[in-house]
Amino acid sequence: MRRWRALRVRLAGAAGLAVGALWRWLPGLAGLGLVSYGAWLAWPPAGFLVAGVLVLADQVADRMSGGGGPQ
Repeated sequence: MRRWRALRVRLAGAAGLAVGALWRWLPGLAGLGLVSYGAWLAWPPAGFLVAGVLVLADQVADRMSGGGGPQ
């Protein structure tokens, strides 16, 4: 019985970590999607270009700030 309880605690901790990460990343991902979609409405290839540039800019900013990626 203790094993099951310990397993549930570990799984709850992992689920909480995943939900917390999603909660932090969701506004940025939604903004990226909306800006890319707006560019796509003007000219379809522009949507892909804007999405790629924004993802690259995010990666550069993350590396410059010293964040090594997801923790």
